[in-house]
Amino acid sequence: MLRALAPRLLRGCSWAWPSIVLIGVVAAPAWAQEPKSKTSEEPAKKKAADDTVKKDASKKKEAAKEEAAAEEAPAEPDKKPAAIEVFEDPNAEKANKQFAPLPSVAMNPRQLKEVRAMAGGGTPEKDLIDRYVKFYAAQLTNKAAINALIEVGADPPPPPGGAAARGIREASAGLTDPIVSARKANNTAFMTMYTRALLAEAPKLLRNHLVARIETMIALAQTGHQEALDTFVKQLEDKDQTVWVKLWAARGITNIVQTPTGFQELQGGTLAAVKASKALIAFLNQEDLPWPAQLRALEALGALRLAADPTAQTKVEMASAALERLSNPEARPEVRAQAGWALGMLRVTSANGKFNFPLIAYYLGEVAADLGERVASSYATNMTQARYWTAPLLYQVWPALNGLTGVRDSGLLHMPSLPPADRTFIDQVSGLIKPVAKSAVELIKSPAGGREKMAKELSDRVGALKTFLDKNQPSDTKLVPTGKPFPLQAQMAGDAGGSRRMVGAAAK
Repeated sequence: MLRALAPRLLRGCSWAWPSIVLIGVVAAPAWAQEPKSKTSEEPAKKKAADDTVKKDASKKKEAAKEEAAAEEAPAEPDKKPAAIEVFEDPNAEKANKQFAPLPSVAMNPRQLKEVRAMAGGGTPEKDLIDRYVKFYAAQLTNKAAINALIEVGADPPPPPGGAAARGIREASAGLTDPIVSARKANNTAFMTMYTRALLAEAPKLLRNHLVARIETMIALAQTGHQEALDTFVKQLEDKDQTVWVKLWAARGITNIVQTPTGFQELQGGTLAAVKASKALIAFLNQEDLPWPAQLRALEALGALRLAADPTAQTKVEMASAALERLSNPEARPEVRAQAGWALGMLRVTSANGKFNFPLIAYYLGEVAADLGERVASSYATNMTQARYWTAPLLYQVWPALNGLTGVRDSGLLHMPSLPPADRTFIDQVSGLIKPVAKSAVELIKSPAGGREKMAKELSDRVGALKTFLDKNQPSDTKLVPTGKPFPLQAQMAGDAGGSRRMVGAAAK
């Protein structure tokens, strides 16, 4: 049940930090060919002509096979190179200059294996676990190892098989492998002891080089241990911490919710849940926040399922923060869809006052129409991209309306406080989104010969949804009576959009 609170991320969206933070671009040289002499060209031309005659018959036989295969082959991917998005974080630049190597700790291979064996079910030994974590913490802060990772274009480059080149990779695996093993074995005793050892070293690592910071937070985030919550919140609130560490802190909060003990600790409006939710809101409001970080913050906000601070129920701070992203037509569709998912997971009660459920459904309809159009316009040249745009329809938009199996009171249509008068409109929106999602799936699964027909059907479904939305625009654009309005796209026409512009806005 708890696993369902972590929405499936979009296909093709990688969270491996090196692809975001450390990007090396190497230009491929264009090799020039030496011109051939006329003497050497003539025999070559004659030989080519003879080969053409000999092979002509076999080519004709193969032509029919190739034509039939072309019908079943997937659309040729876009030949254009993928655009690289570069996010500049001043805090990351500062962190890249901070080298504070930690003292090395002696550990032999036998002792390293012992700790890994403990994770899988053995009796944990605190002293050995502490030394194990310190051993790899020192390796994470080793200047030679860090430089070997980031100085791809160094002259001369570091030896590819050298210890320095392997250092960060081995340290990262060394810190995370026991966590994976302990989670599989449900070894809570080891996980608690191991998390405490990580937390003891974290203050020194999270003020270190960017590489050490991120690798440390990745390891902590994967523990899913509630004792790491304060560290996650502190990093989210730290104005000097890099956004990539905060991204993994948000992911760490989601992972805590997925564990039985963490679920109990963070559900029901506890003080810890309120503090974590407010830290996530502050993170979302950070200026120029990259869209991958917005996704992780919204994921955590939805996992916490808290619509408002229990001491100020009618303010619905958490719900408003999510709706701010869902309603913004200039935000990326991935972000809007994730914001809709978060709103569908929040627990809205009568204590929150009159809640505008139809407004949320309307914006979800907008996002579904946008995604459907993107699938229809991209399938012919880039099927991978078409699949990418289909994913949020299935894993974010649809659950936002209809809920998740095993997650009580999830989805707008299953919320106990939903007035009967609002249900009709939301049912209609859901009923129009369903065929859009269905047609998108059928299109990306269809053989090449039938795709044009499926694309036409998808476009028709999108058109029906958009027509309905145009004719049924909400008259009330406030989430709650005392809240601020969230203007519809039509109402924003002519506005420069500066006040609602977000980093990572969707490409036009």
